[in-house]
Amino acid sequence: MTPDPRRPEYEVLWRQARKAVQRGQVKLGYKPPTPAAASAVSELLGRPVEAGVGGTVPVADLAARVAVVFGRGLDEVLAEVHGAPAEFRADQASVDSARREWTDGILRAALASAGLADAPWASAWVDQVRRYAKIAPERLAGPAGVAASVLARVNLSAAAPATWVSRVALAREAGDEHALDPGRKAAALVLRAAALAHGVALPRGRAEEARLWERCGVADGLSSVLVHGFPELPGPVQVPLRSLPGLPSADTVRVCLRPRLVEAAADAGWRVPLVCLSGRLNPASRALLSSLVAAGKRVTVHADFDAAGLLVVRAALELGAEPWRMGAADYRAALDSARDNDIDLPALDGDPGATPWDPDLAAAMRAGWAVPEEVVTGVLLDDL
Repeated sequence: MTPDPRRPEYEVLWRQARKAVQRGQVKLGYKPPTPAAASAVSELLGRPVEAGVGGTVPVADLAARVAVVFGRGLDEVLAEVHGAPAEFRADQASVDSARREWTDGILRAALASAGLADAPWASAWVDQVRRYAKIAPERLAGPAGVAASVLARVNLSAAAPATWVSRVALAREAGDEHALDPGRKAAALVLRAAALAHGVALPRGRAEEARLWERCGVADGLSSVLVHGFPELPGPVQVPLRSLPGLPSADTVRVCLRPRLVEAAADAGWRVPLVCLSGRLNPASRALLSSLVAAGKRVTVHADFDAAGLLVVRAALELGAEPWRMGAADYRAALDSARDNDIDLPALDGDPGATPWDPDLAAAMRAGWAVPEEVVTGVLLDDL
């Protein structure tokens, strides 16, 4: 059940939050007046606060927690509690209007220089950076310029990235190969704009940051893909994004999820072109598959028969690949083979999702069993 923001325990917090919003503050000061208030606000913030002990609360963090707990924005909650919206007021004594205008001018000039002044997320980005990024205007011009040049190069559309670039290479182009390292101001500015452009929450933690970079077509330079049977490459080899292999002469390239098939093909001495995703479609493998499809190669993909495997197949098909033995008949044959060979299959964990290439597959998988790719290695080898 959603709690009521009008509870008296929240009164002081909301009063301080309203002042902070009106003044354009990044943080608000808060001291719980009673143990009951401390308990309620601790639960709201997701961290302990102590009655009678003052501290600060970042407005952005409060807004994020309010959205989770109350299911609506901080502005909406403040309007409900106080009967009127809490709007920024330039006449508040604590606001330095000149510095606010200085900050806005730096940010808008950076966007304009990169051709992004009219981007749909630009105004919100300027507002958020000024209010939450905690960068003094004296130190803002450099990071803002780097961020704008990077934003002009990355994918900010809803479509999957068509090309990929390593984060280091992108930063080097902007003049500082460390500019996009975690913790750097320019990196934070880029991620804030990317979150707005893609309609997602600002990332919290390295894992979420990595996923947002990938949405933008930016990868860690160490992202790699396992390949076999490509020209000038000895046997199975991990190839980094920056050194993707040349195109094979064969018209068809097979894609698998697990290294076992690559190992078996190499042991047999076969030089058929194989790409192994090693469990996920990372930036290096996405870039390679996209280049193969663009060159007119027929790319066919196989994965585990489970929710994660089918997610990979759907993503590969969006890049132009075709399914490889991923139909309902293939799934049923795999179940029969496992039973005949006394192989214990894992239970299917969760809804496998849609299978538009063969709607009967989703129905067949109601049998409730997952089929790891290793179970059908022999069948896949026969195709090679």
